Amino acid sequence: MGRKKIPHSFVEDLLSRVDIVDIVSRYVSLKQIGRNFSALCPFHPEKTPSFIVSPEKQIFKCFGCGAGGNAITFVEKYENLSFYEAVKRICELSGIEFPSEFSEEDSETDKVLEGALQAAKFFHSHIDAIKDYLEKRSIKKPTARRFLIGYAPSDYLQHLKVDREILKKLHLITENGYPFFRDRLIIPIFNHSGKIVAFGGRALKDNQNPKYINSPESQFFHKSSILYGFYQAKEQILKEKEVIVVEGYFDVISLFQTGIEKAVAPMGTSLTENHAKILKRYARRIILFFDGDEAGEKAILRSSKIFTELELEPLIVRPPKGEDPDSLAKEQPETLTRLLSSPMPLTEYLIERVKKAPIEIQAEEIRKVLDVFSPMKEKNPFKFKKFLIELSAVTGADIKWLEKQLSLYRNKKQNNPVAKVMIPEYEKAFIKGLIDRKIPVSLDISPNIFVSDDCRKLFILFKMKGDIPSLIEIEQEYPELGGTIAEIVLTKFTEEEIKASLCKIVKKELDRRLKNTKSFTDRKRLKELCINLTPEAGGIEKIISCIH
Repeated sequence: MGRKKIPHSFVEDLLSRVDIVDIVSRYVSLKQIGRNFSALCPFHPEKTPSFIVSPEKQIFKCFGCGAGGNAITFVEKYENLSFYEAVKRICELSGIEFPSEFSEEDSETDKVLEGALQAAKFFHSHIDAIKDYLEKRSIKKPTARRFLIGYAPSDYLQHLKVDREILKKLHLITENGYPFFRDRLIIPIFNHSGKIVAFGGRALKDNQNPKYINSPESQFFHKSSILYGFYQAKEQILKEKEVIVVEGYFDVISLFQTGIEKAVAPMGTSLTENHAKILKRYARRIILFFDGDEAGEKAILRSSKIFTELELEPLIVRPPKGEDPDSLAKEQPETLTRLLSSPMPLTEYLIERVKKAPIEIQAEEIRKVLDVFSPMKEKNPFKFKKFLIELSAVTGADIKWLEKQLSLYRNKKQNNPVAKVMIPEYEKAFIKGLIDRKIPVSLDISPNIFVSDDCRKLFILFKMKGDIPSLIEIEQEYPELGGTIAEIVLTKFTEEEIKASLCKIVKKELDRRLKNTKSFTDRKRLKELCINLTPEAGGIEKIISCIH
């Protein structure tokens, strides 16, 4: 059985009691024109308003894409809700009580989502077991209640009164009956209409790996469509027409606790086009506030390109190096307020990147920022031309040369758009040396010197864990690396090949340091090390000593 049908009489009564102008104006900015109201349509891109709301007829109509209907239809379409959920949402927005006799019946989906809520409440009831950890992270009880943060005891399966099959569908237990989140801080994941559909688990001990685990995707949980914290932030985002995009759970939670209730985070993945489209509907100003590290810089470029594809320029906030929204909210609230009060326009941020780039990589940096802003070339040629003029003024480069760089960058990307970069043999041999413990995982090198993404990820994984995890662990946590790790393990490399691979990796690291060093003495020393470094010059220990 499904949900109880909402009587037609109740729907008619509801529509007679609400004003469609009040409902629609919560989502889009309406301008009165005569007896009607007009706006840019939220359901398709347009530059001239063709979206009309009639208070007399209590309907909306877009003469561009054809969308139309009453207040319920609008909310249903805007928030991507079912009819039942849209009626409940209208009641919520209007302060009208939703009759309990229309509550949901026990459909299969409802049972699973009810089980998720029960589990979240159970975990939350055990929160006192981690009060020291919460105090350490400065999370107060009202905040923990708002996000229903909890704790999963190691024996939670013995006490959680939810059907085993439902727990399997929620991935709270594995197919073999093993508790998926044992002895972890639990962060329930709400979908955008407020239902708990998945969970995140944070390690509480240093030897617990990985640090974060999320429920695998399911029929209820799709990472590319859910933003963490969106349900809690939705009203504030609608009110201010502004949203702050951060990287993780605790960034959202800490900002919320400081009174900034409009932050959201992608669900353990990069921001997607789906996410961007959702945010564009709700907010006019998108602020990207990522961590103050190299990964954060890369995420800004990647995310900004997604927004410019939608003809939207995000604003950028950069925390001090090594900081993030979570740490600033707890330790430097004044800095946080100052940064958020004056976010940087995207074009200004991109030009600053080029200005700060070392001269030897400036051309490549120019190509990167041009690529980020390139969608504007077709969507808004005036903005794109203005950006080229500003970039030309800063770099001294001719505009025609800049346009050519964009073409070169695109051609480079299009030559092999989907093919995976071949893994160099020396990188395979290096990873094999790590796996066989012939090369220490504590080696002080940057992951960015790897050509292969897979080898870079494996090195970061080994470094993060401080040891070599088992192959089963790697395949379970990072299934996309399974093929690469199997290939490396099965390939035989001689001692000389492993030493030669180490030598090449160390040379690349020395080259990287040389580019980033201004001291004449240090540059001279690094050049001498590069020249003298050969596989024949000594054993593995001697090669490693060059970068200590």
